[in-house]
Amino acid sequence: MKTYKVVLVGYGPRGKIWSKILKKNKNVKLVAICDINLKTKNKDSKKIPFYLKIENAIFENNPDFIVLSTPPASRMKDLKVCAKYKLPVLVEKPLAVNINEAKKLVRFMNRNKLLMMVGLNFRYLPSTIEKIKLIKLNKVGKPNFARFVYERWRDGKLMRLNKYPLLMDQPMLWEQSIHHFDLIRYVYNSEIKSVYATTSNPPWSMYKDDTNVNAILELKNKIIINYVGNWQSNSKSLNFEWRTDCENGIIIQKKQFEDLYYRHFKSKVEKKIKLKKIKMWFDDANLLLNDFLDSLRKKKDIYKINSDHLKSLAVVDACIKSSKTGKKVRILS
Repeated sequence: MKTYKVVLVGYGPRGKIWSKILKKNKNVKLVAICDINLKTKNKDSKKIPFYLKIENAIFENNPDFIVLSTPPASRMKDLKVCAKYKLPVLVEKPLAVNINEAKKLVRFMNRNKLLMMVGLNFRYLPSTIEKIKLIKLNKVGKPNFARFVYERWRDGKLMRLNKYPLLMDQPMLWEQSIHHFDLIRYVYNSEIKSVYATTSNPPWSMYKDDTNVNAILELKNKIIINYVGNWQSNSKSLNFEWRTDCENGIIIQKKQFEDLYYRHFKSKVEKKIKLKKIKMWFDDANLLLNDFLDSLRKKKDIYKINSDHLKSLAVVDACIKSSKTGKKVRILS
């Protein structure tokens, strides 16, 4: 099997995690790291060539693809360099923080017939995989409505976190809810057709813009989701619950990456689903990487893969519009 050479662009907190993932994956070889800030270089990258400019890293190392782990503000500049050298891209979410800009990026990569997969690693979690199985196996019947709650105190000043969300517009939606909306689409196998939402920011928030989101999401398959998400809950413990009410019972996940159960209507006992143990942020991202490599080998469904993330970004955009107008917003397919 071919070993793919890769250049990692962006060596911030997430980029450093990606470097470890790429080094351990037997199907890839990390040939260079690139970041505009030389100070990000550390002992882990000493044995790998380090560049300040992406084009130099590509020209001198002839990679097969790029992992783009940079802030979403200047994606087009980097994608143009990748396209010049006919390189597919695995890019960190969100693709952009503006739906129109995201569409431009997708159209650009489509015109160049290059794969661009967005790194939504939560799809590869054992809790996600097993939840889909429960629904497909009809364990408690067809889903009808759900409640998705994510309440967290996110200290955006921590060294291990990127700092740009502190100043960006709608950081919760673009950086966190995007994961949740993508999971909702993926798990229920349906697109979201309408949104009614409000966003706000508590007075104690360290973020410039809104960190609280409340939304009602209506899916095309008629499932209704009550979504609550925030980054500035005034409690340092994470409160997570994703409950799906079905025809014959419920499916409920009580922790963000674990504690998955189902229960029949007449039963008083929840049945816990055994989940595969993983190293969070690494094993799930490695499965994402393998999926990307599989898409490279097959060389098909490029346009479908490139456009998929736009459907999750459209939900974010609809939430913002709904919050501003006070009206339900329909998402055009």
